[in-house]
Amino acid sequence: MLLTSIFIVTIACIVIFYLWTINRLYDYFKCRNIPGPLPRFFYGHNKEFWSTETYSKQLQEWTRQYGSIYGLFEGTIPMYVVSDADFLQEVYIKQFSSFHSRPISRIMRVENDGKIHLSRATGKRWRYQRDIINLMFSTVKLNSLVPLMNDCLSTMLKKLSFGTRNSNVEINIFDSYKHMTMDVICRCAFDINSNCQNTFNITYLKEFEELCETNTDQIPIFQLSNLMPFLAHPLHDFLFCLLAVRKRTAELIPTLRKYIREFPVVCLINRIYEIVDLRKKSLSKSNKSTDFLQFMIDTFIDDEITDDTVAQLRSKALSSDEIASNIFIFVAVGYETVSTTLAYCTYVLATKPDIQEKLFNEINQNLSDDIDNDSIDDVETNFSYLDIFVREVLRMFPITTKAMTRECNITTTVCGHTIEKGCIIQPDIFSIHYNQDLWGPEDPNLFIPERHQRNRRLIASMPFGVGPRNCVGMKFALMEIKICLIQLLRQSRILPGEKLEQGFKCKERLIIQPDAIFIKLEKRKIEKYSSLSHGLVD
Repeated sequence: MLLTSIFIVTIACIVIFYLWTINRLYDYFKCRNIPGPLPRFFYGHNKEFWSTETYSKQLQEWTRQYGSIYGLFEGTIPMYVVSDADFLQEVYIKQFSSFHSRPISRIMRVENDGKIHLSRATGKRWRYQRDIINLMFSTVKLNSLVPLMNDCLSTMLKKLSFGTRNSNVEINIFDSYKHMTMDVICRCAFDINSNCQNTFNITYLKEFEELCETNTDQIPIFQLSNLMPFLAHPLHDFLFCLLAVRKRTAELIPTLRKYIREFPVVCLINRIYEIVDLRKKSLSKSNKSTDFLQFMIDTFIDDEITDDTVAQLRSKALSSDEIASNIFIFVAVGYETVSTTLAYCTYVLATKPDIQEKLFNEINQNLSDDIDNDSIDDVETNFSYLDIFVREVLRMFPITTKAMTRECNITTTVCGHTIEKGCIIQPDIFSIHYNQDLWGPEDPNLFIPERHQRNRRLIASMPFGVGPRNCVGMKFALMEIKICLIQLLRQSRILPGEKLEQGFKCKERLIIQPDAIFIKLEKRKIEKYSSLSHGLVD
C-alpha cells in the first residue's frame, strides 16, 4: 500500500513538473516583451495552423495586429514571425552561419535512413551537397537543356493549338502546365521521354499529384512527433516498419496488391532507385547521357557517409542514397513550383491585356531565328520586360511561405533580440512583398512590372529565398518559365475564361496554388516564322 502511494505521488509530481515546465516555456516571448496571440497549452498555435486553409494569410493577419516581429509557438518551440527587413537581412545573409538549417518534421530529423537530400541536410553535409549541385545548375549545363525544353514545350503547343481554332473554347491551362512540367523534368533529370503530355493516365504523374496533395501537417503521426519531440525516433521506426510490412505483405500475397498501395513518396523513391541502378549498370563511359542524374552518378562513391567522415570525403562525391533523394526532391519541387508560377503568369496575362501586348511586342521584336541555340544570357538580355514581368508575378503571388523558415543553430543576437538555439524564424512573405516602404511609391497592391527597374533591397523579394540557402534550381525554373511564355505568347493571345476567377481560389500546403486557370486562346496572325515554336505559327 505504501509503495503504491509513493508510486502515485511520484507520477503526480512528474506530471505536475512537466506541466509546469511547459507552462513556463510559454513565457518565452512575454519575458522579451514581444507581442503575439496567446498560445494554447501543449499545442501552442498548432491548432490554428492545422485548421486554417491559408497559412500565409493567417500570418499576414497577425502581422497587421502585432507588428513586424511577433511570437508564436509550434507546440512549445518559439517561432519568430518577421517582416522586418533589417532583421531578415541578418538571418538570411549576415548571420547565415547561425541560421543555416531549415526546421523539418521531427520524424524526418531521424537520420538513420541515409536518404539526406539538400533540403534536409545541415552543416558540412549541406555544404558539400550544395557545392556539387550548384555545378549541376551551371549556365553551361542549363544551356545544353534548352533544346530538350523546347521539345516538351512544342508538344504542349501542338495540343493547345487545337484550342486556338475556336476562341470560345475554355480550357484549364494549369493542367497543361503540369503535364508539360513533368515532361521537362523527366527529360532533364532522367533523359526519359515520359509521353505524359499525351498519356493522361500516366502512373508517375498521378503519384506526384497525390504526393503534392499530401499535407504532412495534417497527418496524426507527424503532428504527435512535433508536439512531443522525444517520441520522434520511435514514431519514425514505427512508420518505416509499417511501410516495410505493407510492402512485404503485398509481395507474399499478390492478390492483396490492389488493396495495399505503396504511399506515393515511397513508390516514387523506389522508382528513382530503380532508374539509378539501371543507369549505373547499362551505360558505358562512351555512351553517357547529359541529364542531371548522370551528372550525380559521375560523382558517385559507395562509402557510407556519416557526419564524422563527411569532412574527409573527396570533392564532388555523392552517395547512392544522396543521388536518389536529391533527384526525388528536384522532381517534386520543380514540378509544383514551375507549373504554379506559369499558372499565375497566365492569370495576369488573361486579366491585363495591355501588359500581354507589351510582352508580345518585345517577343516579336527580339525573338531570334533559332531559340534552340540561344543561351540563358540571350533570353535575359533580349527580354528585359519579360524578366520584370515574371519578377512582379512572383512578388504578388509568392508560391511558398513555409519553405523559407530557418532554425537558429546557435544562440545569437539579431537587431537587439536574443534568439536562442532551436528557435524558428518564419518570414511573413506576403507582408514583405506588399510593404509600401519596400515597394513604393506605387501602390504594392497594383501589378506594375516597372517597379523592378529601380534598385530595391535584396530582402524585399523572396520568391526563391535569399542568401546562401536560396533555391538551388532557381535559374532552371526561371529559364523554363520564360521560354514557355515566349512560345505561348508568340502563338496565341490569352483571353479570360468565364470561370477564371472561380478557379483562381488558392489552396496552400507547402506550395500556394490556384485550383484552376480557365482561359481561352486566340490564334495570332504572325508574318514572321520562328523555330521557337517549331513551325506552329504562320
